Amino acid sequence: MNITDEQKKMLAKYDIAIANDIDTLLLDLDDKITEIGFNADYSLNESGVKLQKLYDELYNQN
Repeated sequence: MNITDEQKKMLAKYDIAIANDIDTLLLDLDDKITEIGFNADYSLNESGVKLQKLYDELYNQN
């Protein structure tokens, strides 16, 4: 799995465990985006934007 140290730090910041495979990691990341990443009007908040960017990066790297 291709993941940078910076990406590992962000995952740790949001308490997302680094799984053994990318599919599990992306599912966990998606769950966190759903949990904390939206405003009341269902638009991405600041955390949601950061986590969505991380999701996209990890998806493209792997």
